[in-house]
This record gives sequence, structure tokens and C-alpha cells, in this order.
Amino acid sequence: MDQAPDLARLRDRLASGNGPAFWRSLDALAETEAFRAYLATEFPGALPPGQGPERRGFLKLMAASFALAGLSACDAFDGRAREVPYVVQPERIVAGAPLAYATSALFDGFANGILVTTRNGRPLKVEGNPEHPWSRGGTDVLAQASVLGLYDPFRSQGVQHLGRPAAFSAFRGALLARLAALRETGGAGFHLLTGPVTSPSLAAGIARLRAAYPGLRWHVAETVPREGLYAGARQAYGRPLETQVRFEAARTLVSLDGDFLDAGPGQVGLSRRWIDARRAAQAEGRLLTLHAAAPTPGLTSVKADHAVAAGSDDLARLAADLLRIAEGGQPETRDGGPMAAWLRRAGAALLANRGRSLVTAGLAQPAGMHALVHRINGALGNTGTTVVHTAPVPVSGAEGLSDLAEAMAGGRVGTLLMLGVNPAYEASGDLAFAEHLGRVPFKIHAGTYFDETAAHADWHLPLAHPLESWGDARALDGTVGLIQPTIAPLYGARSAHEILALFGAEVPVREGPEQGLALLKRHWRGPGEEAAAFEARFGEALRLGFLPDTALPVETVALTGGVAAPLPAPGAGDRIEAVFRPDPCLWDGASADLGWLQELPKPLTKVVWENVVAISPRLAERLHLATGDVVAVEANGRRLEGAAWILPGQAEGTVTLTLGYGRRVPDHLAHGLGYDAQALRPAATPYRLADVTLTKTGRRAKPVTTQDLGTMQGHDFVRVQALGAPSVGDPPGAAAPSFYPAPASAGRGADSAGAGAGRAWGMVIDLDACIGCNACLTACQSENNIPVVGRAEVARGRWMNWLRVDRYYAGDLDAPETHFQPVPCMHCEAAPCELGCPVEATVHDGEGLNLQVYNRCIGTRTCQSYCPYKVRRFNYLDYTGGMAPVEQQQRNPEVTVRARGVMEKCTYCIQRIAGARIDSARDAHAPIPDGAVETACQGACPTRAIVFGDLSDPGSKVAAARRDPRNYALLGELNTRPRTTYLASLAPGAEPGREG
Repeated sequence: MDQAPDLARLRDRLASGNGPAFWRSLDALAETEAFRAYLATEFPGALPPGQGPERRGFLKLMAASFALAGLSACDAFDGRAREVPYVVQPERIVAGAPLAYATSALFDGFANGILVTTRNGRPLKVEGNPEHPWSRGGTDVLAQASVLGLYDPFRSQGVQHLGRPAAFSAFRGALLARLAALRETGGAGFHLLTGPVTSPSLAAGIARLRAAYPGLRWHVAETVPREGLYAGARQAYGRPLETQVRFEAARTLVSLDGDFLDAGPGQVGLSRRWIDARRAAQAEGRLLTLHAAAPTPGLTSVKADHAVAAGSDDLARLAADLLRIAEGGQPETRDGGPMAAWLRRAGAALLANRGRSLVTAGLAQPAGMHALVHRINGALGNTGTTVVHTAPVPVSGAEGLSDLAEAMAGGRVGTLLMLGVNPAYEASGDLAFAEHLGRVPFKIHAGTYFDETAAHADWHLPLAHPLESWGDARALDGTVGLIQPTIAPLYGARSAHEILALFGAEVPVREGPEQGLALLKRHWRGPGEEAAAFEARFGEALRLGFLPDTALPVETVALTGGVAAPLPAPGAGDRIEAVFRPDPCLWDGASADLGWLQELPKPLTKVVWENVVAISPRLAERLHLATGDVVAVEANGRRLEGAAWILPGQAEGTVTLTLGYGRRVPDHLAHGLGYDAQALRPAATPYRLADVTLTKTGRRAKPVTTQDLGTMQGHDFVRVQALGAPSVGDPPGAAAPSFYPAPASAGRGADSAGAGAGRAWGMVIDLDACIGCNACLTACQSENNIPVVGRAEVARGRWMNWLRVDRYYAGDLDAPETHFQPVPCMHCEAAPCELGCPVEATVHDGEGLNLQVYNRCIGTRTCQSYCPYKVRRFNYLDYTGGMAPVEQQQRNPEVTVRARGVMEKCTYCIQRIAGARIDSARDAHAPIPDGAVETACQGACPTRAIVFGDLSDPGSKVAAARRDPRNYALLGELNTRPRTTYLASLAPGAEPGREG
């Protein structure tokens, strides 16, 4: 909104109790004229002539969304000379039937177990692997979007020499001449640059390469480094260690800028363990409380039961005070403010639960903070019970990127192999990496994209996508996950293992698509192991998707000598710090060309297609800033500009800059979006700049956001159940009489499960478990062929996702409570949309599903205006037109691709329900077992916040969830009788003894 709200007036309104209990944005809270005008025009009409999207950008966008993969570009590398029909049908392959492969999705080099559904040899959808001991069936947004990355038209499709297409044989010839010279010098001047390596087989390949070239120096580039974790353990225990938390053994948690629920390699596994422990505590009549302090809100801190905004300096002081409390001393923070109150509560909870508490810090904290946290856990007796340690998961022995930049600047690098990294973009501006790269005589880049680094390299090689290559990698607990191809390489790309083998002294095991498999088998076959025994063991591991019993063992640790608390010197009261965080959707920007991720709303700001400069309400008042003002952030002679965003819950003197944007690859989807935070990021302290200058440029750039899209009229959207308080759920039989005719399935609805014959599908969403991670949104988009519409269309209110996750604030403007609420179609038994449609394009079936008949829809959009939940989407343009037959293979063939002028919405994944019906019919119409139908959003959720099933089955999980006293209907006062209901969030009660 262009009209800036009066923050002081809003703060007073909330403090007086006259404001709304829950609010989605500052504009909605202020009820500005601009916001009211937005609501009045929420459902836009057709564009006037000449106002359509810009053609070049539209074509780029459609290419990304529809996976315009030039499959005909595949060369003879896949070993196929021609294709003929099957004479003998291959085992397990049935034309048109799905086939799933167990493999691993990579996140910063770490593995999460997934299942990839294919049809006719075409990967279509990613699901979680429930058998994987770390991920346990959950996924994240990057795993869900990886299938789009496979078909991304911006992927590198061939070898390039000095920016021009070249043959692989030409590269091989140039490489052989170079390797001959390297062997004569023992590899002097040869440098290898990779990302973090958790793959045992790849580490073995690097070891062989170092043995062949003793002078080789190996470097690791980390955009989101974990060095602070390991350095902190080295300070506390004398050696680097991985810290593993055990939520199930804890009764209270304290997070000091912790990130166990935030996007990252551990999100899937850690969030599942957290919610399991919280549910177990609830079953015992208590609450696993979370106390969080952080300089900028994240998914971990906003899910806390007690949270406080604390800048980096204040956070260090709080940690030092917690150590004093744990050791029996007195804290120094006693100013009576919110931080002192938070400290008293957190300290008391820790002391009351010695040996059963847990203190954690996140990746962004320095080594001193992590060392201090280890001291606190040791003083409380938590080490060995709620927190244990293993060896680091990434392979050690590599130098840093700074060492490589120094060697290049000194002219000591003759040959450089960059494997799966993009340092010209991802490196800190301090290093001037691209400038120094020009001094290297022979430089090779291997990557999935021709990116900023490839443009500076002599040779570029296409790197195979994980869904088309063999490999392995460890999860955060050390479990080795296997990576197997689900399709032949689309562009003749090679895996990292195969590229390394080109540089080795040994003759390749096998040239061609089976080389990766041979390298993997050679590593995992034990000395003297019989071939038959190994093949059986390896085959079972491929079926599981991981090697059983490979998690790293717990190590015994002992604290070393005293570690000084990282107490900063008091700074000026008006000093502004900048903190750097990975983007919650794009992470480090490696997947920035994927339209699904660009159009995915950030969990807290709901901004799409760009990053913003997040500032606190207090800082905005001090500097007279409003959301959308373009600000300049300057430090150490460098500068960046971005749109300001006022973020409730932000520490007053903290500015947040997110990574992943500001890409500089012409004609790519991500080119020119947002600002490049790396330009300002220091190499020595990659997560913080202690002193920056923030100035207003006088320009405005309105960020595109979905935070007000779907604003509902009503109250009581989110309910909170205090522990021990009367139930806030709807009482049984709460539905009022209605003039609507009862649908056929009404007797099997929410309040009378089992009363009638047949099925009654329903869904329950646990708001206490939802962490706002967006995995459900991406899974829904992948499953249901939902198009990406682009920045301009989203700005017009034409965002197409069937499922949205509303973010609500409650309470103080500076330290609000935050709640997430996924909102799909409610599948109301008394659905207003069905009454409004003039052609009966939206109807009810006998199982309670609200159906949308696409070929009846004439585009009046009456149903959209009648829906109080705002969950219907209209195709204003032909977002899916012009797809060639081969391009359509990326789409789910079981879901209709909608045309212009058609309304669409959540269907409860009816194609999956239909599949279960068919299976039931084959089995003499046997009952569909509970859990046989799993919606895409349900399956993707790492915390299992969504339950779906048959309400007519009293023993089903969804029926049990409906009987929970926390269960309530959204906008239940309208008497629409929705089949989708919610479980209220949990909050600490009035009895402190029950909070842990």
C-alpha cells in the first residue's frame, strides 16, 4: 500500500486493547484508505488493451514454469541409437502407472530421503521417504521444486569453451595436455573448489585425486557456512563436533537465534522431532515450552512460546547471563525491560529442568556463542541427555575460499577445477573473486547452469542433476543416503564423480551412463565381499534409499578450560547492524531460476519475486521510513539498495539482508531481481556487519506481496488454547440450522461420523504444528499443474496457488505473537459457491467433495465472490497454452491443465482419491484403509500438521482429530459446515509448573 500507516498510533491502539486480536499486515491494522480500496478491487477484471505482460518476460516465465526442456538436444552419450516399442515389457514398468524410486534430495550437500514418482520414465513428483531415519517422510520446498529444476530450460545443455558451444572431445583433448604437465610437477598449482562434501564416495574420489597429484590444494566454498558450529565446539571441547539435539528428552527449550525450524539441511528432520516431542508433552498434560531470542524473526523464534527481539550484542549478553544463572550466579541484565523479563523466565525454566532442558544456537551465531552454549548445557547437566555430539558430517581437510582467492591474487594457481559452485556470485565482496579468477591460466567450471562463474571460465561442463545421476550423501545425523537416477541425463551431463574421474590417473571404470554406478559400487563394496552378497546388500539399500545403520556414533566429550563469554563492548545507542540470512525460499540463490520458488511467498513478509531490506518499526519511526521506500545500506566503502520492509518483531537496531538475489546472468529468469547482499557481506563475519549506514534515497519501489491477498471478513480466525484453560474448540453439534439442502454426505459430516453409509472426506490442520515452511504450497503446485504467473500478475492479485498460508500477528507491534494458518478449499457441506454458480460448474458429490467441472465453467467468477474463504483462483490469461507434446511430459497427466477463463481451486487431490477408489474396486470394493489417500500438502509437511481421511470411519486419524477439544471451524459462524477444520495453537497456561 502506498499510504504509510502511523506506527505510533498503531502501537497505542494495540496497547489500549482497541485493536484487532489478530492482524495480517500494518495496512490492515491501520485500515487505511488504500487498504480498503485494495479489498474493494480484490478480484480484478480483465486487463485493458495494451496492459498485458511484457512479452519477453512472459516467455521467460512460461519457460521456467512449463519446463521447456529441449529433450531433443540429448546427444549419443545416453547410449541409445534409436528407440523401438517394447517387445518384452520390462519388469515393474506398466504403461501409465506410477513407479517410485527411493533417492535423496541434496540441501547444501546434506541428504534428505525422498521418493520420486515417475510415469513412463518421466519424473513428475517428489514425496518424502517415510522409511528414512532422518527425514521420516517429510520434505522441504527445495526438494519439492527439484523436479522443476530437472526440466529447467535455463540449465546448461552442453560444453562451452570461452562462452561458445564446443564438443566434449575438444575439452578432453585440452585436459589431457594439461594433465600431462601437472603430473610432471606433482600437481603444483592445481586447485580444486567444491561445495561442502558429505558424500563418502566423492570424498574418496578427492582423496584419490590428491594422491595422484600431491601438490593439489582442495578448497570448499560455503555460501551458508557451518564453520561457527565447529569452531565453537573446538573452543569448548578441543575438536570440531556436530551437535545433535534430542527434543524427546527435554522439558524446556531455549533458542539463542536458533534455526532448527528454519529452512536448512536440518529443517525436515529437526522439525519432525520437535513436534513429536511437543505432542508427547501435551499428551502428558504439559507443554514443551520454547523460549527464543533473536535479532530478526525466523520460523524458530516466531513459533516460540516466549520470545524477545534482541540485537546481536544483546543476544551475547543474554547468553552470558544464562551461563551465570546455570552456574548459580546472578545475571547482569536487570533493567526491567522485556529482555530482563525474558531472561528471568528462561533462566527459571532451565533451573527447574536441570538435565532435561536444552539450549541451542543457530548457524548465524559466531564460534564464541556456540562455545558459550556448550558451557550452558554442560553446567545444566544436559550434555549427554538432551544434547549429544558426533563427528562433523562434512568431510574435513579442505581450505577455505579466502585461501583460494589469496592464491589466485598471488598468481599461484595454474589450473582450477570448480565443481558445482558459483563463487563469482556467492563469494563475499571482500574477496573480489571474479577479478582474481582472470589471473588463472586454465580454469574449468562444472555446474548445472551457465552462471556468473561459468562466464569467467575457459571451459564449462554441464553437471548432472541429482535426479539423473548416481551418488551418495549423508544426512545431518550421518545416515548415508543413496542417489539414483530416475531418468537418463537430458543433456549428456556428467555427475561430480564422473568429472573427477576424468582428472584421475586411473583408467575410468566404464565410460557412459553406467560409469557413476560403477564408481559408487566400487566404493561401497567391502574388501573381499562376495559379488552376490554385495549386490543383494546394495539392491536392498537402493530400495530403501539409504544404507542402514550408517548414522555417526555419539562421541564422549569433556569441556576444556574456561571460555570467555563473547561480551561485546557497548556501542552507540543509535548504531545499526546488518545481519545476513539465506532466503527462506531460494536459500543461496542456486535455484533462483525456478519460477515455483520465485513465486512462493516468504513465510513472514509474503513477498515474492524479490528480496527486501527488513527493518524494525522503531527504526522506521526513527528514520521516517515506510515499507516500499528504497534505502541504501553502506559499509566499508560498499553499498547496496533495496526496498525497505517494516517487519514486526525485528530488533530495533538490526537490518536484515537476505541472500539469493541480485543475479547477473542475462536472459535468465532471476536476472535483475532484488539486490545482491554478497556485495556487502564480509568474509570474516559472513552473518553480520556490526556497523552500517542506512539512508533514505527518496525513491519508492513497491514490493509485491500476497500478505493481504484473500483477506477474510470475520473474526476468530486463529484460536489459541492455553494449557489447562477451558476448551476453545467448537462444542459437539455446533452447526446451526440451514436453509441449504443437505448434500448426500451430510449425515457423514463433522458431527456425525459413522452415522451414514459411504465415505466422507475431510481434513484437519493442526495450527500448533504448522511452522509456515511452505512445503505444502510447493507440493500442491507440483501435483496439480498450477502455473506460475509472474511478478506483474501477482501484483494485480492473480496469484494462482490453490493453497495459501496466512500469517497473523497478535499483540504488541514490536514483539507480536505470530501464527500460521494454511487455507485450502474448505469443501463446505453448505457451500456458497455452489449456490452462486449459474451453470453448476461447482457441485457436491456423494462423498462430500466440492467439485469444479472445468468444461462447464463460463468464467462469471460468481463462485469466487461468494466464497468467504477466498480460496478460488481464476485464469485471467492462458497461462498454460502453447505447450508441445514433449513439454507436457513434465506435467501430472492425472490433473487437467486449465485454460483461460476457467476457475480452479483445491480438490483434496481428487486424482489420488480416484486412484484409491480404483484399487478398492479391484479388491471387491473393499474399504479404503485409513492413510491410503494422502494429499500432496499432507505428504510434504515435515511436522505432519495435516491429517486427511474418511470422517465416516470412527477409527480414522482425521475422525480422531475432529474429536480433539481444540477442533474448530474457520468462520464457523457462517454455518458453511466446512470439511476442513483446525486444531487451535497451544500456549502456556497460568500454572508455571505445567510448562515443561
